Amino acid sequence: MEEKEGKVPVFLHTILFSVLASVNWVQEANDSRTPLWVPIVLLVIIILLFWWGLTRPSLKETAGDEHEEAHGDTHTSHVPQHEAHSAHEAKTAVAGGTEGVASVSSEPEAVTAPKVEVSPEPDDLKRIEGIGPKIEQILHEAGIKTYAQLAATSVSELERIVRQEAGIRVAYPDTWPEQAKLAAAGDWTGLEKLQDELKGGRRQ
Repeated sequence: MEEKEGKVPVFLHTILFSVLASVNWVQEANDSRTPLWVPIVLLVIIILLFWWGLTRPSLKETAGDEHEEAHGDTHTSHVPQHEAHSAHEAKTAVAGGTEGVASVSSEPEAVTAPKVEVSPEPDDLKRIEGIGPKIEQILHEAGIKTYAQLAATSVSELERIVRQEAGIRVAYPDTWPEQAKLAAAGDWTGLEKLQDELKGGRRQ
């Protein structure tokens, strides 16, 4: 602003000098018979040139201010976008961490309960025709304690356990699995009917 105020007196001096020079040119033109419009045109051109030179810095300053304002607006517009992007990343990271904690807490450790083998309650194998207390004990020692287990054992296996290993030659387990199957099913009537046909566990 001070520079512009300093240029104004210079401009006024220039105009004054141009006017005086023009008056001198007019007088010389009258003496030399030069057309009057020539010095007038020169005066106008000089005034326009000085006016253009005076106003040019202000135009540059105005353009510079507009450029700085536009650049400042652009920079300001980038800042919220950057902050929004950073906030979005932070929110995503927090959400990811929360999901990780939720997944860990929602998956309790599987606890395997120890398997406890419960032995079946022994049945009264003496209800089978041909089995007495001694043979029942031998069968228990061989792992045969229920009607179902006895029904699932083959005759040849029973002969090996009782006759060969235990040495009880008078035992005949031919019908023991058949009788045990009826007893395991709870068909006591059928068992009694079958036993009526037996003698010592053997069919007559």
